[in-house]
Parts: sequence; structure tokens; C-alpha cells
Amino acid sequence: MMFSDDYPWTKMIREYAMYCTVGCFNVAVFAALYLFFYNYNTWTPYAETVSWAVSFLISSIQGYALHRWITFESDSEVRSSFTKLMIVYGTLWAVSTMTFHVMIEVMGMSQLVSWVVNTSAFGFLTFLALRYYAFPPMRSGNDVGLEVVPFLAGP
Repeated sequence: MMFSDDYPWTKMIREYAMYCTVGCFNVAVFAALYLFFYNYNTWTPYAETVSWAVSFLISSIQGYALHRWITFESDSEVRSSFTKLMIVYGTLWAVSTMTFHVMIEVMGMSQLVSWVVNTSAFGFLTFLALRYYAFPPMRSGNDVGLEVVPFLAGP
């Protein structure tokens, strides 16, 4: 169920607002990396596509940390949630890199238009995938996926 007493729609709206805020910072870092790699990429004729792909992978690690601790305030186990996030981001990376390549190299669109289309098209779908797959909301009772470190559990 998408909403419940433990996870009301108001919490989802707050998390989505935080996701967008954190996402703006992530996109700024991604853009800085992209510009850096694009301006110094001399080893391939596909500088735009390679710069996009490399910057996406690097900024995914930063995105994980910020979304885990700020956006979703998740208690999920690090290895599991990172793996799931990378599956979501990996799928997004593959699809967005292909669409970016087609828009730039085949259709001749500008880099800025390609950026806007890619980041806008996948934003809300990525939020849902991260919220319900990588950082699922904890349910009261038997929380699936919640791992309690024994020394933090108390007496």
C-alpha cells in the first residue's frame, strides 16, 4: 500500500520536496563534473556521451549518501540500500545515456535541452523507485528490512 497510518501522504510530499531540493544540489555537482570531463575529454569522439556517463556514475555515490540520510532518513542496511539504489540508478544511467546520445549525436539537439529532458523525464519515477525499493518506509511491528545493531538496541 502506498499510504498508511505509518506512512501518510503528507510525509511523501515532504520527502518529495526534500528529494527535489537534494536533487538540485546533486544536479549542480553532476553538471560541474560533466563540464570538467567534457572540457578535458580528448580520448573519444563522443565527449558529450562519455562525460555524461562518467559524471552520472560519480554523482550517484553522492546522491546515495544525501538521499539516505537527508531525503528519506533511512535506517535501512547500507549494503542492501546502496545495491538497490545502484540498480535504480544503473537502469536510469543506461536509459538516460542512450537517450542523451540519441538527442546529441543523432538528433543534433543542444546539450542543455538534452540535460533538461533527461533530468525532468526521470525525476519522479526515480523518487518512487528510491522510496519504495531502495529506502522503503518502515512499518510498525515486524519491520521488514530493518536491521538493529545489537549494541544500539539497549538492554
